[in-house]
Amino acid sequence: MDAATMAEAGEPIRTLRPSWRERWFHGLGWAGFAIVAIAALINAARPTIKIVVMEPVNVWLMYFLWNYAYNVTIGVTILLAVVWARNRVPGRGIRQYTIVFLAVAIAAAASLLVVEAWETKGTFGSDDPTWTLGHAALGLGSDWVHFLLLGLIIAGAWLYVLAEADHVAALEQCAVDSARMDQQTAEAQLQVLEAQIEPHFLFNTLANVKRLYDTDRASGARMLRNLKEYLAVALPQMRETRSTLGREVAHATAYLNIQQVRMGRRLAFAVEMPERLRTVPMPPLMLLTLVENAIKHGVGPSPNGGRIDLRASIDDDRLLVEVADTGLGFTKSAGGGTGLANLRARLAGHFGGAASLSLALNSPRGLIATIVLPYKDAAANRGSA
Repeated sequence: MDAATMAEAGEPIRTLRPSWRERWFHGLGWAGFAIVAIAALINAARPTIKIVVMEPVNVWLMYFLWNYAYNVTIGVTILLAVVWARNRVPGRGIRQYTIVFLAVAIAAAASLLVVEAWETKGTFGSDDPTWTLGHAALGLGSDWVHFLLLGLIIAGAWLYVLAEADHVAALEQCAVDSARMDQQTAEAQLQVLEAQIEPHFLFNTLANVKRLYDTDRASGARMLRNLKEYLAVALPQMRETRSTLGREVAHATAYLNIQQVRMGRRLAFAVEMPERLRTVPMPPLMLLTLVENAIKHGVGPSPNGGRIDLRASIDDDRLLVEVADTGLGFTKSAGGGTGLANLRARLAGHFGGAASLSLALNSPRGLIATIVLPYKDAAANRGSA
């Protein structure tokens, strides 16, 4: 339950607080340990190089491994301190760098004292007759400066890696946000375009019903029955963003039945669609737009009327939906207007460059309007249509 739902239900809104691990060690990962391992390896190898030619290999190896473990212990302690300091003081700036420096200095000193105490069994070398406090302090101080520098290198490298990771994450988040905004914008534009298309054909149809009723009541009554059938098909999907080829063909057929009453023998039509393609997803109103365009600019203005054929087929991985008419062919208005312009915009919004709309001359006359859709993508989404 989100905050808004909890507020509406009258429940107190609980703020999720990060755990102590997230507060103290957020960002600690394998990259940090890899930095420590590499730095410790270099630091441990440096003092052992001079004895590798003087001692047997097994002696040198034991000395190197001890020195490496010594450096790793102090390095990990410093890394944990740096991670803690960075998480306690988030954000970049002099304040964070100061806290990180102090954390490195304290961690280097504390870990050095612990390791020296464990190595000398708590005596810090005081059981040596030549031991003096000043000599011990000088030795520990020299080691502390050495490990302070090592710690600063580890801290700098880790902060750089973390900053780069944050930068990449920020870029990825920006890309996600941008894609989400683009999708929301495209959806809003599609809704506007579809809202323009709906009245475009509905109002024209209602005007035709009125005109027929004024001139021929029998034809008007028949057209009203066809309009009822048309609305029974059209209204359930007017506001849907998904449809199927079968539903769109039924939608277009109901529309053509209405136009056939209006035009009489001047209009004939046929549908050729394999049964297996009926369930293929297709955005709503696209086929109807082509049919209306064929009526308005092709068959309707033609003195002898014409024929409209609706065809659907598969060509490799493409779904081809054709509306062929035997009307006037190419005219000044045949390829323009709101309907086809909106259809092209909707195709681009739904499928990008994977879909297209083309117009070609029909034989012996008229036009063929073809919508090409990605068939495999449509088939993959068939269950969600």
